[in-house]
Amino acid sequence: MPTEQKIKIVEEYTQKFKEAKAVYIADYSGIDVATVTEVRNKFRAQNVEYKVLKNRLAKRSFNEAGITELDDHLKGVNAYIIGYDDPVAPAKIFEEFNKGKEILRLHAVLFEGKVFGGEEAKEIAKLPTRDALIGQFVGMINSPMTKLAATLQAPMQKLAGVLLALKDNKE
Repeated sequence: MPTEQKIKIVEEYTQKFKEAKAVYIADYSGIDVATVTEVRNKFRAQNVEYKVLKNRLAKRSFNEAGITELDDHLKGVNAYIIGYDDPVAPAKIFEEFNKGKEILRLHAVLFEGKVFGGEEAKEIAKLPTRDALIGQFVGMINSPMTKLAATLQAPMQKLAGVLLALKDNKE
């Protein structure tokens, strides 16, 4: 029989999983408290939530959110890392944190509606952030307009130069 507390947890995480841009499922076994605290602080700084849930409650929350692709990955001890703003940020924190050693092992990632395995998730960390992509896009749009403006302005500058030289010759 579900308790009132478990029902509230399922409702809360159903909503969070619906709003999330990415959900990472990682094995946290063998990590000491100080390390978990450090990881949580890094995630919190990027508006990413690190939560340990019972797999049964997580499965129910995912299913109520309409996500059934992760059911096979809900085994063992799992931490759920929920990215709300930038779906790439948790992957970058994982890569930074795991440098050379694998402290947090990724099982699966729900990234923008698609499910990836742990190894594929490492490739996500190589993606540029949303802000970097927007900057690249704006630069690509701005470049042709700048060149067009320079091309249109060049004849006027040449005409002004010719008129100035003519004026200097007349004096």
